[in-house]
Amino acid sequence: MDFEPTLSPRFVAYVRDYLLDREVDPDAVFSKCGIPNKDGEDYDVPIPVHQIAQLLELAGEATDNPRMGMNMGQQYHYEAGSLLIMAVLAAPNVAAGLKCLNQYDKYVDTGITTSFNFDSATAQFSTRIMAPESIKLDHLNEYLMTFLVRTLNIATRKNMPLTQVSLRHKSERNAKALEAFFGAPVKFSQTSNKLYFDRSYLQQRFLSSNGLLFDVLTNALDTYFSPSAEASEFVDRVSREIIRCGPDESPTAEIIAQRLAISPRTLRRRLAEEDHSFQGAKNLAREKRAKYYLGHTNMSLSEISFELGYSEMSAFSRAFRTWRGVTPQAYREGVKKLFRA
Repeated sequence: MDFEPTLSPRFVAYVRDYLLDREVDPDAVFSKCGIPNKDGEDYDVPIPVHQIAQLLELAGEATDNPRMGMNMGQQYHYEAGSLLIMAVLAAPNVAAGLKCLNQYDKYVDTGITTSFNFDSATAQFSTRIMAPESIKLDHLNEYLMTFLVRTLNIATRKNMPLTQVSLRHKSERNAKALEAFFGAPVKFSQTSNKLYFDRSYLQQRFLSSNGLLFDVLTNALDTYFSPSAEASEFVDRVSREIIRCGPDESPTAEIIAQRLAISPRTLRRRLAEEDHSFQGAKNLAREKRAKYYLGHTNMSLSEISFELGYSEMSAFSRAFRTWRGVTPQAYREGVKKLFRA
């Protein structure tokens, strides 16, 4: 199974609501990036990250608003929220809500990785969109972080005690507006989008808390996203978790096992049942990423080689020939011919 990072189709509804609020016809914006406007009908197929990122950029241009992502997060329509957002809001407190988001979002948005560190005095919660540098993510990054902070502020009726906010993109055009909203310094060109805040806030109760609803919704999420419900083989699930590890997180067997809620011993046993080792799963993850970059981006071979962790392009080329039987350049040319046919 090839890997392509995707986002929930609910993002389409969020952008549509933003445009309609400003009396802008969504049809023209949606058609430019190949997404049909269904006039209120639900989308049920995940959408590639690059297409959603382009949709937000086009919406920003259509409304002449460089703060489009930030504003969409500030004015989010909760009535259009997903099952996951409903579950987060029904959680008892901030810690439970963020852990719920971290646990299930990887199934809803395969193109977003989340992680947290609640053990130090300054707690941290981070998100990273899985996309190459060539894809413009300014609006999407700012939307995600603004939406998350606003959601927590609404649920607790208290402003999140932020000490710093990190954003992955380089543009600082909205720096002053973002710092005014977050009430904290904002740093750009970071390895991930990250919130730093006082640990005491984790125990702040949600006024939207509903114990019964939280149990019902998390049970539904468990059922829907249970391993038995996934069509992919176990090695595919492991390789996807490896891909989702951020640049500052080494994908060891222990970390991947923890993400899958199993022991490292069970991880290795189940891989062996499919005639794979953990190193084999790591190689499969590299192959999936390489095929995605070659087929969906304009990144050079040297850039892809570096992104995959190879010290030399020749080593990447040898590995790719082992995987696919052709050179990376030949594979890229074959994909282009397929799309032209």
